Amino acid sequence: MRKCTFLGGVAAAAALWSGCSTTTTIYDPASVKTGIRQDRAVSSEEYREVAAVAVKGAMTNVKFNTFLRQYKQEMNDADAIPVLKLDRVINDTDDPDLNVSELTDMLNEELLNAGKVDVTMAEGAGRTGAIAASRELENDDNFDQRTVAKRGTLQAARLVLRPKVISNTVLDGSKKAVVRTFVMEMADIKTGRIIWKFTKQLGYMKERGTFGW
Repeated sequence: MRKCTFLGGVAAAAALWSGCSTTTTIYDPASVKTGIRQDRAVSSEEYREVAAVAVKGAMTNVKFNTFLRQYKQEMNDADAIPVLKLDRVINDTDDPDLNVSELTDMLNEELLNAGKVDVTMAEGAGRTGAIAASRELENDDNFDQRTVAKRGTLQAARLVLRPKVISNTVLDGSKKAVVRTFVMEMADIKTGRIIWKFTKQLGYMKERGTFGW
């Protein structure tokens, strides 16, 4: 519902727009696509689309599944699952304040749900001091020592995933093309070899209006 007072002229129209009150509707970005894009911001829709497609691609990749098979043989355990360290997303765009934590968290969720790797919180972007601090409880008589985490039990990551976001803008008269490139690399920490790489571009065209971009 919009309540406005009519104002004449171009300047008044701008004031009218900014002064209107509107009702909003809550929606689920996971199931509804608005298609809204901005020059210096990446939407949750873009992040979610990239995270889902990337992890699905990794889990079905031939080289990754070859690694999994060899890892199980190496560990002599058919149920062995490698530990993965997720690096924080590198922001290589023209916006230093880009919220890359959102993509990091979405990747974390997708990886866990895939069930083929264990994501660690002892290393990487998800590292938390609480894990190390919990071992200090061994000196606290108030805690049942049978329940206190012991030293030497943390598992080091065998895999590392490094995500990156790059942006590129091209101008052609009154038109602008904005492209964002999402790059991810997964490597075997033991050998340093890249076993999977993903690149996805999402772009849009924008035409300059009467009052600029």
